[in-house]
Amino acid sequence: MTFLMRAHNVLSPVSSHFTQLEVVRGEGCYLYDAEGRAYLDFSSGIGVSSTGHCHPKVVKAIQDQAATLIHGCLGVVYYETPIALAEKLGQILGHGLESVFFVQSGSEAIESAIKLAKYVTKKHKIVAFRGGFHGRTLGALSLTTSKEKYRDGYAPLLEGVDFFPYPYCYRCPWGKNRETCDTSCKEELASFFEQLDDQVAAVVVELVLGEGGYTPIPEPFLIQLDRLCRDRGILLIFDEIQTGFGKTGEWFAFQKYGVVPDIIALAKGIASGLPLGACVSTKTLMSKWTTGAHGGTYGGNPVTCAAGLATLEVLESEFKQTASLAKEAMDHLNGTLKNHPYIGDIRGVGMMIGVEFVQDTHTKIPAPAFMKHVMMECLKRGLIVISCGLHDNVIRLIPPLTIDEESLKKGLNIFTEVICGHYQG
Repeated sequence: MTFLMRAHNVLSPVSSHFTQLEVVRGEGCYLYDAEGRAYLDFSSGIGVSSTGHCHPKVVKAIQDQAATLIHGCLGVVYYETPIALAEKLGQILGHGLESVFFVQSGSEAIESAIKLAKYVTKKHKIVAFRGGFHGRTLGALSLTTSKEKYRDGYAPLLEGVDFFPYPYCYRCPWGKNRETCDTSCKEELASFFEQLDDQVAAVVVELVLGEGGYTPIPEPFLIQLDRLCRDRGILLIFDEIQTGFGKTGEWFAFQKYGVVPDIIALAKGIASGLPLGACVSTKTLMSKWTTGAHGGTYGGNPVTCAAGLATLEVLESEFKQTASLAKEAMDHLNGTLKNHPYIGDIRGVGMMIGVEFVQDTHTKIPAPAFMKHVMMECLKRGLIVISCGLHDNVIRLIPPLTIDEESLKKGLNIFTEVICGHYQG
């Protein structure tokens, strides 16, 4: 009986699936099925496996720690790996972001950030951005609007959440043209802030809209957002769950912009696939979070934190190549696809690249069916890519940061050949 048949018998059908692929192992940037066929993985487990699959250093760290201490619980005893990982994160983040609360997922990291902001400010409102994705738990879902189906059936959600349009330049919410834009989004943002009352605890924002379409935030807008938050005494929370750990060419996306958050939520690439996340802030802010006001049994698990330490060690030497490989990827995509009639936009930061499919480049009508066709045809040719976008018409390319140039080119060639081969001009 196949994995798929067995899964249908025992696993809840609530989880959606990008593919029906059945794999038995992974190595580097490849996954393998039972027949030994290799699939080049440009999904990285939805942005998680930044060191590739089963990196030897990460595997050894997990094995060594599992043979020493699997669980202790930070609420009961102290042990080495979460302390060492928190110390390392503080060094990498800088700017006083050195007080860490460990969790098991991105959703929990966001939940922790919301709770921290509300608790220390004694305010109850949160501002988020339309099109954002922050998780599936109830609080994180209350900030999530990337797809309405995520919210259907769960009302009432968290009260006191206001939304502002994300500055999605290809589909400007204010009808501006990207080439001649006068950054109207900054003026709209200033006007929006004037209408806020004094009960806003925090603003939560992704620096690259992830599930919403791999859309980088314009730097002038982010700088304006930071200034407005500072002026109003509103905490600024960066959701770097998908952008963190080298994907943008820096350890974290905020380091490219020079805007420092009050709180940062981390997960995905932190531990090469083991369930680990973190809510990080300054000692000053964290010291106002009274002991016992939040907690968890598994946060800071010895094995996951050992994987996190090994992941950082691997990425320290590997992600420096991200900028040059990302440039090669963008040059290849733009050179091959820029004038393609079904390609609306090619965008990204570092090794987070989004390709948006449209039926017509003038009307920008989304083409989700064509996108899905491309995704399935790539899979037939041994390349795993996954979708995103408000209209489900964007393919996101997120290969492991350890990928070699030859494998990157191989994947890009499959991707572009599938697209060009299916256009009948």
